[in-house]
Amino acid sequence: MQFTSERRVGDGVLEREFTLGEVPGILWTPGPASAPAPAPLILVGHPGGLQKMHPRLAVRARHYAVEYGFAAAAIELPGSGNRPRIAALEQARADLRRAMEAGEPVDEIVDRLVLPLVERAVPEWQATLDALLPLPEIGGPVGYEGGVIAIGIRLAVAEPRISAALLFAGSFVPGA
Repeated sequence: MQFTSERRVGDGVLEREFTLGEVPGILWTPGPASAPAPAPLILVGHPGGLQKMHPRLAVRARHYAVEYGFAAAAIELPGSGNRPRIAALEQARADLRRAMEAGEPVDEIVDRLVLPLVERAVPEWQATLDALLPLPEIGGPVGYEGGVIAIGIRLAVAEPRISAALLFAGSFVPGA
């Protein structure tokens, strides 16, 4: 893991961008006044486009840091944002749009879109946990929230270090 930028944001929360191999991510940790280290960790899922999603993710992460003393991390999904496109996923997205516009069934197309994404994303989240948990400011327990529900379910089942998961579709806005 290599940290590529660092800045203090609202209420002393430290926001650090990182790369783990070719996977970009962001780590938010509470300021010294919020909680003593090590902080529990929440993995913050999203539907893809880490930089586009940054404002919403940052609000959630800062809320966890300030209100609860938790660290939070998000990584870019395979084939999203600035990551290389995956031809099979791009074709499935195009097929999904076409089928929806035509009013055709989409079950098989959704499987072609979601299953390869889950197969790639879950090991990347596990590698992210491998890199984050040794940091002195991070501790357990670990939770997962948001994002693509299928990724969250598979990760929660496959990863024994995750002790809680909040799975939802849409955008969670703290305090709303």
